[in-house]
Amino acid sequence: LVADAGPGGRAARYDFWRTIGELVSENYFGQIQTWCHEHNTRSGGHLLMEESLLSHVPLYGDLFQCLRRLDAPSMDCLTSIPSAAPWYVARLVSSAAELEGRTVTMSETSDHVQRYRPKGDDRPRRVVTEDEIRGTCNRLILNGITTITSYYSFAELEKEQLVRLNETIGRCCTALKGGHQVADIALLYPIESLWPRFTPSHRWTEACPPEARRIETTYRSTMESLFAARRDFTIVDAQALLDAEVDAGVLRHGNLEWRVVVLPGADTLPLAAWEKLAAFWRSGGVVIAVNRLPANSESEFPSPAVQAMAAEVFGGADEPGPNGNDLGGAGVFLGPGSQTLLPYVLDNLLERDVLVSEESTPVRFTHRRIDGHEVYYLINDSGEPWSGTATFAAEGGGERWDPATGDMKEVEDASDVRLQLNAYSGALFRFDRALRPERRSSSEGPLPGLEQSELPEVDPVMVKGEFVDGEIEKKEDGAWTASGRLTKGDVDTFLFACFNYDDPLDLSGAACLVTDTSAPEGQRAPTPLRIIVRDAHGAECIADTERHLSTPGQVRCHVLLNQFERAGWDRTDIPTFDWSAVTSIRIGWGGYLGAEDETVAFTCTPPRVGRLDTR
Repeated sequence: LVADAGPGGRAARYDFWRTIGELVSENYFGQIQTWCHEHNTRSGGHLLMEESLLSHVPLYGDLFQCLRRLDAPSMDCLTSIPSAAPWYVARLVSSAAELEGRTVTMSETSDHVQRYRPKGDDRPRRVVTEDEIRGTCNRLILNGITTITSYYSFAELEKEQLVRLNETIGRCCTALKGGHQVADIALLYPIESLWPRFTPSHRWTEACPPEARRIETTYRSTMESLFAARRDFTIVDAQALLDAEVDAGVLRHGNLEWRVVVLPGADTLPLAAWEKLAAFWRSGGVVIAVNRLPANSESEFPSPAVQAMAAEVFGGADEPGPNGNDLGGAGVFLGPGSQTLLPYVLDNLLERDVLVSEESTPVRFTHRRIDGHEVYYLINDSGEPWSGTATFAAEGGGERWDPATGDMKEVEDASDVRLQLNAYSGALFRFDRALRPERRSSSEGPLPGLEQSELPEVDPVMVKGEFVDGEIEKKEDGAWTASGRLTKGDVDTFLFACFNYDDPLDLSGAACLVTDTSAPEGQRAPTPLRIIVRDAHGAECIADTERHLSTPGQVRCHVLLNQFERAGWDRTDIPTFDWSAVTSIRIGWGGYLGAEDETVAFTCTPPRVGRLDTR
């Protein structure tokens, strides 16, 4: 749409996509909302392609702004495998509702992915279980969905199972409806940083520039890191920052209060929003920037004023660490490769609202304030029973409600609650008064590093598609170059270097996988380099790296374990990937529809494992 002409081009793109966002939200969603209000009903419905941040730009300009114009912001969930349920879309949708004071959200939920098979797809249909349906809905409800609209087939479920599902889900939605979320962390929706970098593609967003893709990757990996660390958060946009008030280390937006703001790959905001964040830091608040520092305003690319603010808040240290002030404010920059430290940074700056007895527990929670009561919802997000202890930041006794039966039991001590949760089950707790989690002082100095260790040495084998003529060879420095020539154009192609391990690897305590990569000059393929892992049970997961094959040069890729998602082709019935028994790590590319005789190549080192060194 606009030639890449330096700062002028970036400013033009910013203005164009901002205008699209304003027009779509006002002239489409706004008209619907106005009509609904005139007819005494709510506007709602799910938006298309909510999952991908990149898709938000061409379809809406600003999806979050459009969600704000819905009285009942909604989504769809087409899978009923709990680990694949798009919980982050639920949090995005419910955050828009929270900021607008809405009390109703909705998800159209089904087992469509497990049942639909297009012509030529001979995979058997996957029958989802009662537990899996409950686990999927739990993830959505935990992240703010108040209404489940069922499109389930309910295949092979008995009447008694349907009754149990309806009663359990109905009790959870009823108990959590109303009031407002209580979360200390706000995560920025970084759409303004995408606008200056976004260019259209012939197919969906596959040709988006690598800089734009890195913002999406950072946004998703930051959300996954918070979710895995059991840190509840609200997603906020620039308008929320502008509307919020600063009060002694707290950013207050109506009933919502945040003491930490996380900026995932964000370097562009209106100048007034940056000034609000700087005032928040000066008053004692915490601002964490992941992968990028503030650089641009709505009119200057870059902006000297924004760069000066970034230097004040985050300091100039080469190593990541808190940059403090006299009132306790902390600015932390986690550059490329150090985003794995986010949970550690939060633990050192902010006490948890709910603390469970095991660090690697599958238990997750949310906290709402409803009619003067503190309501917590805890779920077992796994297919295995769990037992342990929970400590709530609340005073005195309270009530525990079982969604499966409707039974209530007294809780004598909020600081010591014994829990036994069945697979994909949950528990509701209610207390009269919450204690604000302690805001810990920020000690300046470097954060712990990432300790990397080599995996057993194996020679990779090449795995490639039907229409790829490929080869793989070892370089003198120990890295491997994989190259593939496409023998047919406009078909799905792939090529991976597959590192197989006879003795399964125990990666359960790892933070990430690391590989050093490079790509040659002049390569057209915009596809990201991907990593696929396989466990001893045959389950497979996939994640994108920050390396894009159309960008030449060297990139060290850090892929957090919590970035991995179950592969769409995985046919196993294993509910949870077993990181303690990894048998294969594949590095390569796939899903690329290139031209005949096109060559796609990359170089990678054997994968290494990264662990946090907190000693």
